[in-house]
Amino acid sequence: MNKLLHLRPEIIAFFSGAGVMVFEILGSRVVGPYIGNSLFVWTSLIAVILGALSLGYYQGGKIADRNANLPIISFILLLVSISLLLLVLIKDPVLLRISNIFPDVRISSIWIAVFLFSPTSYLLGMLSPIVTKIRLIHLESSGAVVGKIGSIGTVGSIVGTLGAGFFLIPFFGVTQLLIVLALFFLILSIFCDFKNHIYAQGIVALGLICMFIVFSNMTAYAALNNSFTYDTSYSHIRVSERIDQSTGREVKDLRIDDITHAGMYQDNNDLVYQYTKYYDIFDALSPNAQEIVMFGGAAYSYPKHFLEKYPDKHLDVVEIDPKITQIAKKHFRLQETPKLEIHHQDARVFLNTNVNTYDAILGDAFGSFVSIPYQLTTREVAQKKFDMLSDDGVVVLNLIASLSGPNAQFLEAEYKTYAEIFPEVFIIPVYSQVSQGSQNIMLVASKNPELIEQGIQVDEYKDYFSKIMKLEIPSDTQVLTDNFAPVDYMVAGMHN
Repeated sequence: MNKLLHLRPEIIAFFSGAGVMVFEILGSRVVGPYIGNSLFVWTSLIAVILGALSLGYYQGGKIADRNANLPIISFILLLVSISLLLLVLIKDPVLLRISNIFPDVRISSIWIAVFLFSPTSYLLGMLSPIVTKIRLIHLESSGAVVGKIGSIGTVGSIVGTLGAGFFLIPFFGVTQLLIVLALFFLILSIFCDFKNHIYAQGIVALGLICMFIVFSNMTAYAALNNSFTYDTSYSHIRVSERIDQSTGREVKDLRIDDITHAGMYQDNNDLVYQYTKYYDIFDALSPNAQEIVMFGGAAYSYPKHFLEKYPDKHLDVVEIDPKITQIAKKHFRLQETPKLEIHHQDARVFLNTNVNTYDAILGDAFGSFVSIPYQLTTREVAQKKFDMLSDDGVVVLNLIASLSGPNAQFLEAEYKTYAEIFPEVFIIPVYSQVSQGSQNIMLVASKNPELIEQGIQVDEYKDYFSKIMKLEIPSDTQVLTDNFAPVDYMVAGMHN
């Protein structure tokens, strides 16, 4: 025990390094339901946290020169615990308020990071200089001491990074994990000095325990009201029920990072959302299609419809998150069948390694414009899709974009990207052919233009095909490539 107490500065260096990285990675899950996890969000989080840490290092160095001891470290750790407790209490009101005041995610992400994540980061930054000064006995060994403490903190950061991504976030809710993190730093505070701050530490501990119980009971209460939440390795998921105002029917929705991705009528497998019905046009544009692949599973609304409507065809679904498939089986009546094969794989990895030939490719991997996976938008992806299609193959891709105006950059770039590869490309706006607002737009690319001429005559889909549009693409429009695909920048304006 005495040896453990002697190593307290090194232990603090290790766990403060781990805590910084857990906190930073957790930050993306805190803000995701409000402003997504785009490049701008990650850039803002990293920049603000690094800035707060640098200020903390500076202030910690000044404190270390005056009075470097374990009670000071204990007090700072207590403040870290309190700051995390306050973060739990204020995060939702702050996120809602700032995201409403600043619709542009480039601005809102910075302000959110400043308000929510800089105080804790600033306090954590103070620890390293004080710990180093405690161990700095002789000037001759100062280099070794600084290097030792720095390496211990870095190892802690590595452990925290791996632990957060592989274990903590997939198994704890975001709020519960923040409370656990606050409780952990409180324990470290007591470990450093259990005499001088015992009353404050006890009060904070009681508050944290009460909060953990309250939030756990809130989860149980939500379950009683047919609302379920899950945190996976990829996102925060909510399953909830409502009454469809247009039909009066009961609907169960799947929300990923607080954005609705899918829905299901409780009484049958009719498609709830209009854009999903447009996927059926593959059957008119490639009438002999038998092997189809769909990117994006979510609640598996379309796959269930597909299996009912086309019992003689086979569908592969590529869904990155196995937890979502489990949720679909539990809440959305997904059943295993030989006609449905599910691949739990990143869509780009599947495209890179696939050796099968398909007659149609359906794309629903762009759940919103808030966070578009750029690696699925590029010329290289279009080429891979072209290569894996049969001679009469067709791509039907759901985009959330604007038809015209300053926010049409992404649609124009994606259209031009596919037109570089496919001989026939057109779009079908699901809702309006004139609106400049964001909406579902189906991008269609075919290897056989002759079949397109025949397919658009099919009566079943004449309402859909009546809205076909060809785009006049500005000459300076950029073709998206793996090397350069500024998708986050292109869609930033749609947040407004």
